[in-house]
Amino acid sequence: MEKEIHVIESSKNLMNNNYFKTTFLSNLKLNILIIIISIILFVIEFFYRTPLFNYSVEFEKNWQEKATKETITLFKILTKIGGEYLMAVPVIIVLWFSTLIKSFIYLMGFIFCLQFHSMMKIWYGSKRPFWIEPSLYKGICDGGFGNPSGHSITTTFLYLSLIFLYTQTKTRKNVVLIIVLLFCLFWIIMILLSRLILGMHSVNQILYGTSLGLIIISYIYIVFKIHQMPINIYKKFFREKKYIYIILSIFCVFIIITFGNVFIFNRGFDYDKYNELLDRVCEKKVPKYRRFNLDGLFGSITILAMLGMYLGQIVFWYLIENKYKYNFNEENYINNMNNNIRQMQELNINDIKFSNNIKSSNNEIINNSKSETEIVSNNSIDDIINHWNINRIYICDFKNILKLIFVLIICLLPGILFVVIKNDSNIIMVFALKIGVPMFIIPFLIYSIGFYYLIKISCGPMENLLKKLQEI
Repeated sequence: MEKEIHVIESSKNLMNNNYFKTTFLSNLKLNILIIIISIILFVIEFFYRTPLFNYSVEFEKNWQEKATKETITLFKILTKIGGEYLMAVPVIIVLWFSTLIKSFIYLMGFIFCLQFHSMMKIWYGSKRPFWIEPSLYKGICDGGFGNPSGHSITTTFLYLSLIFLYTQTKTRKNVVLIIVLLFCLFWIIMILLSRLILGMHSVNQILYGTSLGLIIISYIYIVFKIHQMPINIYKKFFREKKYIYIILSIFCVFIIITFGNVFIFNRGFDYDKYNELLDRVCEKKVPKYRRFNLDGLFGSITILAMLGMYLGQIVFWYLIENKYKYNFNEENYINNMNNNIRQMQELNINDIKFSNNIKSSNNEIINNSKSETEIVSNNSIDDIINHWNINRIYICDFKNILKLIFVLIICLLPGILFVVIKNDSNIIMVFALKIGVPMFIIPFLIYSIGFYYLIKISCGPMENLLKKLQEI
């Protein structure tokens, strides 16, 4: 029996160590197809960019001539609310109702969409339709380059990703899933139409942005299935030095590229001409840091938010594993065993799958106290996170709500800088204090102390829970 258990555990460890390889090979043909489509997309976009742009300008002129004021107003509301204000809604839903891993992957994917499309806008340097035909302007001003459409890539990712997250829950129902899918598709289409009708984007820019959003979704949720990663594999990326060094090196490269783009691309662009156009058409409502290459830098600098999230999770796992590490010794184990058994009966941990190391006999734990202490501690910590992931106890107690509100306020405090620093301040001060500092610190705090206290409050006193888990 022990040999069979050892073989099972070994096979699990082998799968965990090759998680990405295993998930990729599980649907090899589909994954290769997605990669081929991704490559073809970049090639096709190059050939159809100009014809579709010219067609879009004519289409938008004809449509606006026939449209009523009420219709234009409706699309203005859609593009304003759906593109900016309501983007926070699905993010908040996932942060509150989803697991630690899924929320991290979802938010990382969303920020990557922001960062990636902003860099591409600098690379392409494509004009917007209302820059070419000012009569298309209908009260919504954008000073950044147009290709690919940022609304298209982010809206597609935000809402269609919810489908993949929802289908992994225990309570999924086909009817509800279809309703949610139809609503998400309807909402995405309306947002994209609003960008086209108002002259903010051309057809090729919208199709390109939407396609990029679908590709990013495919790589995350279909090719590598990162959202289904086991907690022990997920934790390695924040606790093992080799992974930390590799990931931080990648961040350094992206940060260098982010700032280098501004000085490399679009040197021959007629900035004076289009600055004058924006001042005339938009009545100088577009601040300097939201125009052309600087607007691309504004979006690209979200790489700092991704870095903040990653470093925040390193701190989170450090707090969990070090502050609440349980030290075994024979005397404490025997003295507390009977009391803890009574408390265990009141704890709802039926869905937790405990490792065989934790279930080993008392003698084995005592005889191998040094080595087993680390194994028991680490597995128990993983069980705590799994306990929260599977049985999230939604906080209804008024005191707990106040605690979380207080923690949330602390996490969001750096956002005050965004309001305090004026748009016409020195450009270096704007990017450093108005954008860079809040964008880095807020995600860092949310995914360090924010999630730490959320899990702590949800699961009850962490020390007691950890001891109970270890003594099963």
